[in-house]
Amino acid sequence: MFYTCGPNEAMVVSGFGRSPPLMIAGGRVFVLPCIQKIQRITLNTLTLNVKSDKVYTRHGVPISVTGIAQVKIQGQNKEMLATACQMFMGKSEGEIAQIALETLEGHQRAIIAHLTVEEIYQDP
Repeated sequence: MFYTCGPNEAMVVSGFGRSPPLMIAGGRVFVLPCIQKIQRITLNTLTLNVKSDKVYTRHGVPISVTGIAQVKIQGQNKEMLATACQMFMGKSEGEIAQIALETLEGHQRAIIAHLTVEEIYQDP
């Protein structure tokens, strides 16, 4: 059977004759029914609203920060696609967005904790 995917998703074919699994971003592939498995992962851009409330700066001043981040899996980079497949295969777009949001919030809090209020305002 032939399977196709658009430019906003990738397919991973595993099973008989596919070791390591074949990863295809925006293309088509022949899959042997019953002995090979196909899974899909989205490559859409996710826009995340990253909020950190009452984070203490280096001098102990509590501040709240809101940022916007856009996250995308690069399908053309095979190493990044392989890593994304290991982390996110079988998860919905909402679950992927939640994992990315929690990771970015943690990094944002860590960055704020090492800066003073003046440094945050000078270099947003």
